[in-house]
Amino acid sequence: MTERVVLILAEPDDVSSEFVGRQLRQRGCRVLRVSVADLACARWQHSPEGEGATTLVFADGRQVHDASIGVVLNRLASLALPAFAHASPADRDYAGAEFAALLSSWLHRLQVPVANWVSGDNPYAAARHPLGWHVLAAGQGIEVADFVVASSLRGGAGTGLRRVGGSAYPRGSDVAGWYRGGEAAGLALQWIHVFGDACCGLDEEKVLAARCVAFVRRLGLACAALGFVATAVGPCLVELEPRPPLEDDKVAGCCADWLQRALAVAS
Repeated sequence: MTERVVLILAEPDDVSSEFVGRQLRQRGCRVLRVSVADLACARWQHSPEGEGATTLVFADGRQVHDASIGVVLNRLASLALPAFAHASPADRDYAGAEFAALLSSWLHRLQVPVANWVSGDNPYAAARHPLGWHVLAAGQGIEVADFVVASSLRGGAGTGLRRVGGSAYPRGSDVAGWYRGGEAAGLALQWIHVFGDACCGLDEEKVLAARCVAFVRRLGLACAALGFVATAVGPCLVELEPRPPLEDDKVAGCCADWLQRALAVAS
């Protein structure tokens, strides 16, 4: 059988995917990196209801078949389609929704690990509202800060609430990210990265590492970065990033390790 590839879905300016791709190539792994524009302009042979595999032929002549894929790293941040750049907002939204459905159908039919899934809740990566992931984290035994939902990014100003970290939250005006003062407010974050069953950055905290892995799995993700602050009761989770930066060589190496292991199993 032809050696399988690591398929990386990322935009041309995504530095993180370049770091990971370079490490994989140095290990002798085959890497195929494609953007939204590549996917949108490709010729698709895909049957959502059928049993046949999907084949994509890209404009530059590259092609990929389901059987040639060993693992997928999805780092797409949007589904802006070039052909609809000057269309009306309604047409752009409709085209984006249809394309997200096609992409989701394809990725969910692959019999290989996908990090992270395209979902109906968030067309770019599996995610939950912050209230949801706080509850799941607590359910896994992870300490979480006292969390507040505000109506806007400035909704907590003047009320004694504080921002922790700087990640943007989804869903427009339903913005979260405010915490009630205390030890967690204003402190630097320690980022813990989870890739499959591996947890990078918690070598001395085996119990917490196992809880982080279980938490990310419950979210439906294969990789994520978790932001912790140090408090009197121990590390406290305050941030979740399902599409984290991977420019750090150690973090990129951990991601490449996981992808390489998944590729070996598939091959």
